[in-house]
Amino acid sequence: MANHVRVGADDVLTVGWGEPLPDGERVILRHAASGTVRSGRGAGDGRRWRLPLADLGTGDWEACLEAGGVARPLLTDDPGFSLDGLLAYAGLPRDRAAHVTRSPDGRVALAVRPVRPHAEVVSVHPGGGEIRVAGRLAYTGPRAGGARLVAVARESGWRIAWSARVEGTAFEVCAPVDVLAAEPPALWDLWLDVADVHARLATRLDDAPGKRGKVSFPRQLVGGRSIRPYYTVRDELAFACGARAGEGAVEPR
Repeated sequence: MANHVRVGADDVLTVGWGEPLPDGERVILRHAASGTVRSGRGAGDGRRWRLPLADLGTGDWEACLEAGGVARPLLTDDPGFSLDGLLAYAGLPRDRAAHVTRSPDGRVALAVRPVRPHAEVVSVHPGGGEIRVAGRLAYTGPRAGGARLVAVARESGWRIAWSARVEGTAFEVCAPVDVLAAEPPALWDLWLDVADVHARLATRLDDAPGKRGKVSFPRQLVGGRSIRPYYTVRDELAFACGARAGEGAVEPR
């Protein structure tokens, strides 16, 4: 039973145990679709195995322990989850990402998926006539220069924007809601523009998909409008601006 199964920011899978693996046993990854096999190598006293993943193809990979041509599933009690580790991994430019998955019975697998830049939302604070949002750019690396939060009305395509602050990969924006209150009722999708990056605001690195209906934010009432942030079915952050009740209300989706 492995006690450590993580993918580091260096795109290397590290597997660790309390005791060294028996002689002749090794870690392998087997691609579910093609059957391609990749193997790792022991490090130090044999309690750690490392597998570089930089050229690993996309898809699902089963992790196994193999000896004498016989393979058995690699098991772990490590949840394989560290928010700091996931943010560090996403803090570098990437067009594909690898992350560890674990079945209910402890079987280890690796999911390799194509990715594109987004603005990972870490905190949302609505109140006092504004909505404050902070987070980190994901899969772009650091960006410098002027930045802005762009809100795009889903039906009309009308755009409004607020200035944002970006330092390295960290971003922060404070959006006064009176601008939204002056517009017709709408659902507003949110983008962070900085340098050459146009990144959708979303929360995807916390290993907790399906936030719609589970995460809610308070409303603010401004000039006859009800305004609140919400998560879409794709875990993207948006603003809903509608009438206080009844006529002209919009349904988040």
